[in-house]
Amino acid sequence: MDMTRELLLKTADMICNNTFIFNHKWDMEACNTPVKFENEIQWNKIPFEDEEWAFMLNRHKYWTFLAKAYLLTKDKKYLDTFIRQINSWIDNVELDNPEFKDCARTIEMGLRCINWIKTLELFEREYSFEKEFKEKVYNSLKEQCDTLLKVYDDFRTLSNWGVLQNCGLITFAFYYNKLDTDYFAVPLKRLEHQCKIQILPDGVHWEQSPMYQNEVLNCLLETAVQFKAHNMEIPEYIKETIRKIGFSNFAMKKPNHHQPMQGDSDDTDLRDIITRCSAVLEDEELKFGGFEEIDFESVWELDKKSIENYSKLQIKKPEYTSIALQNSGNFYLRDSFDEDGNYLWFTCGSIGSGHGHGDMLHFDLTYKGEDFLIDSGRYTYVEGNQTRIELKNNYSHNTVIVDNKLFSEFKGSWGIVKTPLPLNSLYSFNKEFDYVEGGHLGYLYQPNPVVSNRKIFYLKPDLWVVTDEFLTTGKHSYKQFFNLDDKIESELRDNCVLLKGKNTLYMKWSDSVKLNKKEMEISKEYNTLEKSTRLESESSFEENAILFTVISPKDLKVEKIEVRRGNLDLVGEDEAKAIKIKISENREIIFFNSTREVAAQKKTYLLEGVLFYGKTGFIDINNGEKTLHIFKY
Repeated sequence: MDMTRELLLKTADMICNNTFIFNHKWDMEACNTPVKFENEIQWNKIPFEDEEWAFMLNRHKYWTFLAKAYLLTKDKKYLDTFIRQINSWIDNVELDNPEFKDCARTIEMGLRCINWIKTLELFEREYSFEKEFKEKVYNSLKEQCDTLLKVYDDFRTLSNWGVLQNCGLITFAFYYNKLDTDYFAVPLKRLEHQCKIQILPDGVHWEQSPMYQNEVLNCLLETAVQFKAHNMEIPEYIKETIRKIGFSNFAMKKPNHHQPMQGDSDDTDLRDIITRCSAVLEDEELKFGGFEEIDFESVWELDKKSIENYSKLQIKKPEYTSIALQNSGNFYLRDSFDEDGNYLWFTCGSIGSGHGHGDMLHFDLTYKGEDFLIDSGRYTYVEGNQTRIELKNNYSHNTVIVDNKLFSEFKGSWGIVKTPLPLNSLYSFNKEFDYVEGGHLGYLYQPNPVVSNRKIFYLKPDLWVVTDEFLTTGKHSYKQFFNLDDKIESELRDNCVLLKGKNTLYMKWSDSVKLNKKEMEISKEYNTLEKSTRLESESSFEENAILFTVISPKDLKVEKIEVRRGNLDLVGEDEAKAIKIKISENREIIFFNSTREVAAQKKTYLLEGVLFYGKTGFIDINNGEKTLHIFKY
């Protein structure tokens, strides 16, 4: 949730009472259930059988809340609590003792460097700590930073862990004026390499999880702000990486400004972090994706110059709406950037790290600003928790499986046993319509292999045609999954589903399908669950198969029509299929798809008197005038 003044003070008061709650919107593993220590804080405590709680306790972001509360209220209890608790941690936590292993990971050390120093800097705006206390804090930080310099390997080079620990080292070097030492030079060199290999050219972090992508971005922003605050030029690679990630956030941002729950991500508002990107870089287009004025949260995170300049920045609205992040396989189809706009996110890329889920060919759908089809979230990292596995699997994503076999397989919270190779994606975007496609080889090694492709056609503003194409021989069964937002109700009809929220959508199929719905749970924030519904469609076909799913706010007439060659020979449905959709009294469209290369002499198709060559496209029939559009040849 967004941190307001009221919530900040309430949380700070709880901390003063040795009661811990992790309720910051960018907490990697939130926990809104308070845990109170009656006496001395047990820094290695693991409540709820979730070691992530101990990790959160030992990152100490909440101490920055104490400093902010102190500056807002001048109440000395917040200062006294910080001094008491940091002394407790330093006096009781033995980092080389196995009993404190959950306090001693390098990711926590890096974050502690940032959070301790940020807390000190905030308090020191109005208070001077005693020399003995400062020396004690310095000695502890130096011990941890010496470990961060020493413990660095291939895992940390590629993982978000390494970015966090290197940014911690840089923060330490800035605060203690060690800019001519290894505490500064080494992490900067490491960080440059990490920015090259961790961030794809389209700005997406390779782990394919926005929650952790933005933890990396938060730390890079922290480092950039340190450079600006010390009147030093931000290294170009840091600025460019912030710009790339900032724009990938802007691309993925839903009409309600939240990130999709891709991989291990929560339903989190992106505007504050995009605001900080814009402020640091003085970027007018990024400001369009952020807040018009600096928000309460960002005021504490930015340097004075960035805050002062932000209000002077113009807001530049992009000329485009839909965005392709092709390197990562993420595509965002829109009719506008308005809060009541329509939005579809389609993903067909690498699974990334253990934070990745079985979401190949998944799509989210938002209509008039209201979420209808969503990713189901993550819930927990506790080993052995069945809901964790459920939420990672294929059926918790809006994708399709073959012969009731999952194309991804997971072991425990983090293990990836099997994941398919994605196929190259194709896309075409313009003001009137968008098209995107992708596939995977998850069923290539079955006794009777199947290549699964999905193609999505979006006729703006509010018609979507989803084409599921299966290249194979013999007979197979297919099952589509559609996971609904918890606020959406569903009604099954004959080959049709009515989705009802504040708005209404109809889903219809080109062929007869068996429809079912099941109760399920979704997780919009770590440690929380809400009841929702999963829709399933079942069908079977011989040989190559094509299944069209039409989604629209209107109860449109959808009919399958014959496909013929130019010489009028009838084409089998295992080769090509077409549907006619009546949009209005004066307009119809025909969408068609072909699954094979035609080796015979007659390679043209004929639909409604239109002769053409191509595999995928549509014919727009408007007041009797027919216009042909081909997406794939």
